[in-house]
Amino acid sequence: MKSILFFSAVLVVATAAIWRSYNVSISWKIDYDVLSNSADKQPFFEKSYIFENDPTDSVHASSIVLLPGNELLAAWYGGSREGASDVAIYHARKTSDKAVWSQPEVLIDRDRVAQDLGRHIRKLGNPVLLSDGDNTLWMFFVTTSIGGWSTSAINLVMSHDGGRSWGSSKRLHSSPFLNLSTLVKGRPFFYQDGSIGLPAYHELAGKFAELIRVSATGDVMDKIRMTHGRFSIQPSIVPLDDDRLIAMMRNTNQTRKIVRSLAERGGQQWSNAEYTGLNNPDAAVSMAGQADSLVLAYNDIKHDRNRLALAVSADSGKHWKNRALLESAEPDEDGIKSEFSYPYLIKTDKGDYHLVYTWQRKRIAYVHFNQAWLEQKP
Repeated sequence: MKSILFFSAVLVVATAAIWRSYNVSISWKIDYDVLSNSADKQPFFEKSYIFENDPTDSVHASSIVLLPGNELLAAWYGGSREGASDVAIYHARKTSDKAVWSQPEVLIDRDRVAQDLGRHIRKLGNPVLLSDGDNTLWMFFVTTSIGGWSTSAINLVMSHDGGRSWGSSKRLHSSPFLNLSTLVKGRPFFYQDGSIGLPAYHELAGKFAELIRVSATGDVMDKIRMTHGRFSIQPSIVPLDDDRLIAMMRNTNQTRKIVRSLAERGGQQWSNAEYTGLNNPDAAVSMAGQADSLVLAYNDIKHDRNRLALAVSADSGKHWKNRALLESAEPDEDGIKSEFSYPYLIKTDKGDYHLVYTWQRKRIAYVHFNQAWLEQKP
């Protein structure tokens, strides 16, 4: 026991020293671009599904990214059920000249990750995509070797040809305590030095949000605790300028309200988490946009996940107004509840929004709309 404690202490000190060595030299200026609102365009809204008949029985936790040439790439995990041994991460793409997505293909599975990392992998999930605007892609995802999701570690796989092929998996050293209980869900963003801001969260010995600074090659440079306690996870972060950030978070307690926090100094200093007036049934949220036009996709009820809505804010997230209801369904004749969950929203530099989410655990829904469509909603 003493040797284990000694090893753990040495690991904590060594990891902290590495992070401190990075922290001395890194810049915290955010790579911030003002995005077009395109409010003068004709309203546009389109909903479809990435696939009609998936090769797996259950799908969940999708993400989406824009590639050069207005091509889209989406990723999610699927298998016989969540956490099953046959779960893999799948992907599909949509080109600007085609109305339908390509057939889903396996991007990475447990055996491939286990071989890359040289360790047993029990399950994997939560793929999160990021593009440099050219052909380099990062996909962060979580794996567990023992236990449930609360013992997860974050991994990274990269592509340099627009997602046509992917390199070997790399495990991020994001926690000094045996590198356990760090997960991802929210969209990453860039800093001006080319490094990445990765929203993360913990579910073991506390439920709280973190911001991890990751180099372009997947080395952890620093880690900032965003919230405290046992109720705020899965932060969705949007830069408000090159210095300030806003985070909206899933709430796991009985308050059933979305949690908000604001940051300055590029994310080094976060305000105390506070409850908003927006309902949350212990479910993921996703936010995109900029200070004067934020859009939030969320389940706008206190229980269950049978409604999915969009809310908007024009004052950096201080006040929100419900703008559109995307999904709503009652239980079927057998009493089985509907589920529309885990939204992932992005806004392009042309002002369009692309949204993906879990639809009944059977499909990945895809919604494409613009600011003009939002503005015309009552």
